[in-house]
Amino acid sequence: MEPGYAVQNVVVTGRLADSLGLVEIYNKISGSVYEPGKFPALRIKRFGVGFLLYSSGNFVCSGARSTELAQEKVDGIVELLNSNGFEVSCNNMEVRNIVVSVDLQKNLRLHELAYAIPDSEYDPEAFPGMKLRKGSTRILVFRTGKAIIPGLRTIEEIENTIGWLKNTIESAEEEVDTFQKPDFS
Repeated sequence: MEPGYAVQNVVVTGRLADSLGLVEIYNKISGSVYEPGKFPALRIKRFGVGFLLYSSGNFVCSGARSTELAQEKVDGIVELLNSNGFEVSCNNMEVRNIVVSVDLQKNLRLHELAYAIPDSEYDPEAFPGMKLRKGSTRILVFRTGKAIIPGLRTIEEIENTIGWLKNTIESAEEEVDTFQKPDFS
């Protein structure tokens, strides 16, 4: 059976205008948060996602569960800003990060797998999961067979990374099965 995955978060960025008047937006959009002494962006939680708007005209949107939903949410913030007198548009949204959760559908013996997988890290006293790397992507794998993979950008990258993870775990399990148990008799 193939491991299933679910998109947990999509982060997109883009540009709404050449510049944004954050104080004016803060004064007109209820529920927005702007504390320039603490953080340079205006925060808006709307449509089930969070937006960071910067005076440079750039934005970050996080919390959508797909790139299509992220586009809908960005369209929503553009409409909200336009309806409040701010002339903005977005035609350059870019996916920066997709976080997926994976179910490998089996329990894992992380102590043993960590010995068999090069460059893996497992210290259960510090963190309950094993950390793996595939290029610049860091993967967290738990004994329940669940994994979290952040830092992806496309469906193809998601599928390739999950395939690599599955093959890496299966190869390591085969190697672990050849380990000789010590004889304490």
